[in-house]
Amino acid sequence: MPEVHEYLAEVRYPCDRAELLRCASACGADDTVLGRLGTLPEQEYESADVVHRLLGRE
Repeated sequence: MPEVHEYLAEVRYPCDRAELLRCASACGADDTVLGRLGTLPEQEYESADVVHRLLGRE
């Protein structure tokens, strides 16, 4: 399974869920990764650590 963090290297934090999805898609993320990111609450994310913690640390 692709690791989400591989597709978020270009993200500039803080950002919202839409930006996470946009960046991941631009980096070639597949539907599995985009689906996982889509489950995140709609809020502002301060760092990659916050995102990975909410996704259950791959």
